[in-house]
Amino acid sequence: MSNNNNYLYFFTYNDIYDYIVVVDAGHGGNVPGATKLGVYEKDLNLATVLELKRLFDACDKNIGVYYTRTNDTNPSFENRVGLANDSDADLFLSVHNNSTASGRMSSINGSEVMYEGGDATGESKKFATMCLNHLLEELGSKSKGTVVGDEVYIIRMSESPVALVEIGFMTNQKELEALQDKE
Repeated sequence: MSNNNNYLYFFTYNDIYDYIVVVDAGHGGNVPGATKLGVYEKDLNLATVLELKRLFDACDKNIGVYYTRTNDTNPSFENRVGLANDSDADLFLSVHNNSTASGRMSSINGSEVMYEGGDATGESKKFATMCLNHLLEELGSKSKGTVVGDEVYIIRMSESPVALVEIGFMTNQKELEALQDKE
């Protein structure tokens, strides 16, 4: 303040951080996602995102990380993708877990990642491939591949490179047990 004048300075997220990442814990609130043997997908997704938050909080890089939810709420699809678009995110990651179409327990297992096929830059596919490779390496999962997910609202509407990871199958007993293990 000088000469009795007040000055306001406005910054964009990109003025503050080198990179901006938005992380979405899929489902939440009264939308549990897949449910198997009393385990809700929304809870597995949130636990994974909270672990990512712990890692990002400990990171010494200048990365702004924003979360669509850090508790048991269910933001709208518009709010989820809106956070990524409004923050001009460099990457948008949505965390989910898979199940068979029938919902029955089966031997089907593995990790897959959806991306925006309509992304002319190819960055979404590159991001999805990177996510899949890290999942396979860290979890020892079977690859279910990368899949165009343009029918999914948050993928279709994202202005930034987007990957929707399906970590594992809740309808596979072994993977369901592993998904509940913090390690």
